[in-house]
Amino acid sequence: MKSFKYLSTVLAGLVLFIACQKELSVESGFAGKVAVGSLLDSANNCQNIAINGTYTVDGTLTSDNYVTLHVNLTEGGRYTIFTDTQNGFSFQDSGFLAAGPQTVRLKAAGRPILAKPTIFTVSFDTSFCSFTINVIGNTPAVFSLAGAPGTCSAANVQGTYATGTALTAANTVALQVNVTSLGSYNVTTTPVGGMTFSGSGNFTTLGAQTITLQGSGTPTTAGANSVPVTAGTSNCSFNVTVTTGTNNNTADNSSDTAWTFTAGGKTYHGPFYDVFDSTINGAKGIIFLGFTPLRADTTIQFGAFSTTGTFPPSTVYSSKSGLAAFYFTDYATDTSGVDIYTANPPSAASPTPAEDVTLTISAYNATSGFVSGIFSGTALNAAGTPVQITNGRFRAMIR
Repeated sequence: MKSFKYLSTVLAGLVLFIACQKELSVESGFAGKVAVGSLLDSANNCQNIAINGTYTVDGTLTSDNYVTLHVNLTEGGRYTIFTDTQNGFSFQDSGFLAAGPQTVRLKAAGRPILAKPTIFTVSFDTSFCSFTINVIGNTPAVFSLAGAPGTCSAANVQGTYATGTALTAANTVALQVNVTSLGSYNVTTTPVGGMTFSGSGNFTTLGAQTITLQGSGTPTTAGANSVPVTAGTSNCSFNVTVTTGTNNNTADNSSDTAWTFTAGGKTYHGPFYDVFDSTINGAKGIIFLGFTPLRADTTIQFGAFSTTGTFPPSTVYSSKSGLAAFYFTDYATDTSGVDIYTANPPSAASPTPAEDVTLTISAYNATSGFVSGIFSGTALNAAGTPVQITNGRFRAMIR
């Protein structure tokens, strides 16, 4: 029970700290500031832009229609990133972001007019990049995959694949198909080893054709990954060879400070605005405070405590044992916060809580302040119903 007292004391301080803040833009020192940065990488090249959703002529665009891009901020603050309007629709997002490399999701608005490849220019600050959306028609094509139902014939896999390294525009696969009726196509593979390949377009010629699917995700499994793909009633598979990478969330890289997790069918991510350690009665804790960049009104707070004062690699800290806690809170309509997901340590009112989120410290450098790890388990939603937290990861520099 001592460990619970250590953690609860610090967490109580955290709750007070957060409750005393008016809003995240003020907490982070963003009030009145405009973000400064670039869409380009250090070599002045446009970074990978990932496209999500299906775009159909006269189709309604939903929350599934968006593009994800990377931006390097030299100064944090309020940002607005947008595209031009082409073929009846456009993309835009705004909010608050901290300085450093960030990932932003631009939401689609409007209604596609014509079935054609549509090129958009996206701008931020003084930088510009472009991407193409394939708008498909309302009449689906009839076609089959070459090689079905076995191995996809002459599948041409391009790009380098390594565990822990996100796929880019260079990661594609070209598949042979036979078209018997003209129209649109939309093909997405079954997710395998953290990877998915997808593509859409319009067939204007009958017979043998080639379609190219764009890879997305981050490989998790080294070796030969057999990826199944289905088109209509035909299916086949192709192999993607993944090597063991060095970017597995343990490298000391202060420019990559972020968190992510999946719950309730949605994936959340964002930066940290503060990470600090604290020692109480000999128990050392690391406290993480972050937010979601989409609206900048949802915060994440979690922490782990060690009774030994050290954080050896692969050590697990559990909220149920009183050595961890997890809170994901919405401040959009209530400045006191509305719980989205919580995992509390034991208390007098709940000595054996149903929820249990575990944090694993993968790497910790007391000298540089770098820390990384993973988290997962069961949290409670606002209705008190258990929800699985999966694929939680974090990287940060302790101040």
